[in-house]
Amino acid sequence: MALRILKELQLGLLHQMLEKGLINNDFEHLMISKREENHEFALQAIKEYCAEVEALLSQMKNDIEIPDVEFPHLVALCDLVKEKSTRIGTIRVISTCKLVIRVCDQRNKKKFSQALGLLKHDFSTTQSQLEAYARMERRIIMVQIDRAGGSGS
Repeated sequence: MALRILKELQLGLLHQMLEKGLINNDFEHLMISKREENHEFALQAIKEYCAEVEALLSQMKNDIEIPDVEFPHLVALCDLVKEKSTRIGTIRVISTCKLVIRVCDQRNKKKFSQALGLLKHDFSTTQSQLEAYARMERRIIMVQIDRAGGSGS
C-alpha cells in the first residue's frame, strides 16, 4: 500500500513538472525505461545532471567577470548545458539556453549577465523539482528493499 501511494505521489510530481513546463516527456520516458535496468538510475542521472550544470553555470559566471569576455566560449558552455538538459528532458533550461545563446551574439556583458541570471533561476527551479523527484524515488527504492527483505522471512 505504501509503495502504491509513493508511486502515485511521484507520478503527481512528474505531471506537475510537465504542466509547469520544467520537463518534457523525454524525462518521463527516460526515468521509467531505465528504472527496470537500474533502480538507482533516476537518482544518479539527476545528481550528475545537477552537478554538471551547476559547474557550467559557475564557469559562465566567472568567465563574464573577466575584462575581455570570450563570447564564443560562453556559447560553447551554454551549448553544453543545453546538451545535458536535452539528454534528461529539462525543457525550460533548454529554452533559456537558447535565449542566452542569442544574447551572446549581441556581445553585451550586461545583457548576458541578465540572461545568465534567468538561466540560473530556471535551473534552480528545475533542480529543486528534480531533487524532490529523486527523494521520492529514494523512498520508493527503500520500500522495495524493505519488502524484498521482509518477503524472504
